[in-house]
Amino acid sequence: MNQAIIEKHMFSVWSETDRERRSATIDEVYAENCRVFDPMFPDPFEGRSRLMDLIDNVQNQFPGFVFRIESYDAHHQTVRLHWSYGLPGEQPAVTGEDFMFFEGDQIQTMYIYIDQPNK
Repeated sequence: MNQAIIEKHMFSVWSETDRERRSATIDEVYAENCRVFDPMFPDPFEGRSRLMDLIDNVQNQFPGFVFRIESYDAHHQTVRLHWSYGLPGEQPAVTGEDFMFFEGDQIQTMYIYIDQPNK
């Protein structure tokens, strides 16, 4: 997997607040019929427009938060990405992982895993 695609996924899609710029990057990074499984919702988000809806929902719940790449590894058209999410310059409020399945240079399917907060 190309590091630039991973960075676009995290920064130019999930952390981008400008909907036009985000939409253009989604078209580049995600397959048209992509499927995203989020543990907070019973059904997958199917297609680029539904992905936009999911990201809007996340950003509306956590204004000002940005994603950070903690680490990732890739093989056989898959990527496991460890991320954190929070306000810039502060400790992350949330951590988790994305498991992505690629077709060519685009994300076809993604499973989001959110870590349980430390108690």
